[in-house]
Amino acid sequence: MALSITVRLREGRYDAAYPPDRMEWPPHPARLFSALLASAEHDVDAEGYPADDAALRWLEQAGPPLVMAVPSEEVEPTSRGGFVVTNSIERNAGSTFWPGRTNRASSRWGGLPADEHVAFVWPKARPDDGVLWRLSRLARRVPYLGRSTSSAEVTVQDEEAEQRPSWTIYRPTRIGTPGAIGLRVPYPGYTDHLREAYTQGQRAWEMSRTVEYSAESGSTAEPSVSEAVGPYRELLVWPAQRGGVPIRGDRLLTVTDILRRAVIARIADPVPGQASGHGAEDRRHVAYLPLLDVGHRHADGHLLGVGVAIPHEVSEKDRIAVLRGLLGADGQDPIRELHGGASGLIRLEDPADPPTAWGLRPDRWMAGSGGARRWVSVTPVMLDRYPGRRDPVEVLLDGFVTAGYPEPTTVRVLEGPSTPGAVRMPRRGTIPEGRPRRPFAHCHVEFPVPVRGPVVAGALRYLGCGLFVPEVSNADR
Repeated sequence: MALSITVRLREGRYDAAYPPDRMEWPPHPARLFSALLASAEHDVDAEGYPADDAALRWLEQAGPPLVMAVPSEEVEPTSRGGFVVTNSIERNAGSTFWPGRTNRASSRWGGLPADEHVAFVWPKARPDDGVLWRLSRLARRVPYLGRSTSSAEVTVQDEEAEQRPSWTIYRPTRIGTPGAIGLRVPYPGYTDHLREAYTQGQRAWEMSRTVEYSAESGSTAEPSVSEAVGPYRELLVWPAQRGGVPIRGDRLLTVTDILRRAVIARIADPVPGQASGHGAEDRRHVAYLPLLDVGHRHADGHLLGVGVAIPHEVSEKDRIAVLRGLLGADGQDPIRELHGGASGLIRLEDPADPPTAWGLRPDRWMAGSGGARRWVSVTPVMLDRYPGRRDPVEVLLDGFVTAGYPEPTTVRVLEGPSTPGAVRMPRRGTIPEGRPRRPFAHCHVEFPVPVRGPVVAGALRYLGCGLFVPEVSNADR
């Protein structure tokens, strides 16, 4: 016995974006759960409310499902742009239909998959007849999945969905698996959180939790490999504990230098040269990164957490040594505190907990398994050498190649940060002793092929100076 919920996209399209600047695929299990909840009885005094509520609470306890759908390479992205009226009021506002109101650019992403069917499967689920019947009733009432423009037909069955030749199976996997993507999933208590969000006027995605998934072509095939390129194999993320005074982004070098020292202190001797940076000048190093609050309208650049990026070039033996230092010998003792520096004690959350902020999700900095071609700096790049008579753009071009990325198609030097919350310059006095002092620059870069992040370039890249994020249009900020 199992539980399968199959979705047929009636018009062959799926309109949803996550993050807001790109198509969401495959559909996230949390989307399906939200659609079922929206179809349930909402009046607590209604006759069907207890049964609907019980079925949803059973489903939220069932764990992350398998997702069966065509691979993202077989989905044609679509985008529609326009202007929407906001709630802001200005005396000289530009809306001709709503005097006094402002408007802003907006874009909506979706996709046209080669196969309009998607299945969510819980292979070990054992729903009783009452739950199964109630979920079937809710499924029949679902009008669409994602946005209202992607109408859907949803069906429930008490067995595993039959594998279609075009499908890829997306399975939950461990954090840090190469090529993994984050999908939002239901979890115990999700029903209450969604109802509370609706009451408080919050969005459903603010209540979401993300689980890493890996893609397989059928049940026994090897995981598919992304066409995106990049020097880093995985990115591990630690959220900064909330409640204290936020740490300003211009202290990034102090934070990442403390992080590096803490990691080295926890790695058993001999410490791999690519982790310490000593004796591995001809190989790419582990990068210690500041994860900042950037890229949205209210971003202020404070420290959300820290990340450690491990290159492909690290041998499996050294990788295991680094992971044991980061997470403990049994994976149950991760780094929890960073000591020293003007920022004082920095307490870190468990990296295994689902991130609550977009800036703490690996996909934010890695651009997912599909990568991105256009990136923009959020911390300034220190040039690898003085430009002298050379154009600084030439030095930057060489710097990206040195860092392990394809030679960019274009590099455009910016007058200053172009992303909300980005750091203009590191705080005076925070450049580590013995490091050279060279010019800094913010820039926009475009690669000839999709690049999987994190993207870091320049002389201080291993300490997070010269960190980039995928470019997001003004409409999505």
